[in-house]
Amino acid sequence: MSRLELEIAEIPARLRRAAEPNAAALAESVRRYRAAPPPALFTVARGTSDAVALYAAYRLTPALGLPVGSFAPSLASIDGARIGDAGVWSLAISQSGQSPDLVAAQEAFSATGGLRLALVNDTASPLAQAADLVLDQAAGEEKSVAATKSFACSLLLVDLLAEALAGRGEGMEARSAHVADATQAAMAAGVDLAALDAATHAYVIGRGASQPVAQEAALKLKETAGLHAEAISAAEVMHGPRAIAGRGLPVLGFAGPGAAGRSVAETLRALADQGSPTMLVGCDLAESIAAAAPIPLIAAFYAALPALARRRGLDPDRPRSLSKVTLTR
Repeated sequence: MSRLELEIAEIPARLRRAAEPNAAALAESVRRYRAAPPPALFTVARGTSDAVALYAAYRLTPALGLPVGSFAPSLASIDGARIGDAGVWSLAISQSGQSPDLVAAQEAFSATGGLRLALVNDTASPLAQAADLVLDQAAGEEKSVAATKSFACSLLLVDLLAEALAGRGEGMEARSAHVADATQAAMAAGVDLAALDAATHAYVIGRGASQPVAQEAALKLKETAGLHAEAISAAEVMHGPRAIAGRGLPVLGFAGPGAAGRSVAETLRALADQGSPTMLVGCDLAESIAAAAPIPLIAAFYAALPALARRRGLDPDRPRSLSKVTLTR
């Protein structure tokens, strides 16, 4: 079994234990939020962590009515931008917490007077040191180049943060356990990715809170399975991009609960009518944890990914030209 498969198998257990080490930080974030609610929150991230940042926008905005936007790290690291005294919050996300451009971006928010949060797996990292408050991904050591369990744990921490700030912070450990159970069930159910075995290109479709999952899955197909995949929303693909749908373009869709999930399913049916092989990943969740649907969705995909890489002649533990930590400036 590959190192990647071992780490993917850890996901439910890591989710189950994620709330307890973050109880104090979540409580402090609530105290700061109630004392001075921010006018907006900016996320700072790259790669897999940027998909977590997109989930933060979909999760925090409806939960709090809080505008959430993405801050480009190079604005700080290259352009030297500083943000005015507006009280905005920042949320920097990184598995390693090492990249200098993310640290520079976090430091750019120091003059705002708002809370600077860091969501990291290394709580002693430079990015954590540049923050006012640290949320621990609590994923344990992650040696695989492809980040999986840290991504799932990051999604859960964003979900717990949204619950806490919205005044629903009781029962965090029980919520984590319910999400872990749903994730384990989704992983056991399996996902059939055989339509990607010989593909050279693919669309990965999401909408709403499943769009970050599509973004992350497309990245993993590139780095682990050597497949060019484009993440695109179910709404956008029905404009110009649907023109190239057909037998040579498989489509993988992620459908969470509600109207957004129905939109993904409808879009896959339309693309199947044009000849594209389609694969739909869904999950059944209790209403109380429906907002955390991206976690079991992506974990189900992860569980099928190493086998896909092998069928395509690749080693899932050795992605081409990649290393675990990328230091961008």
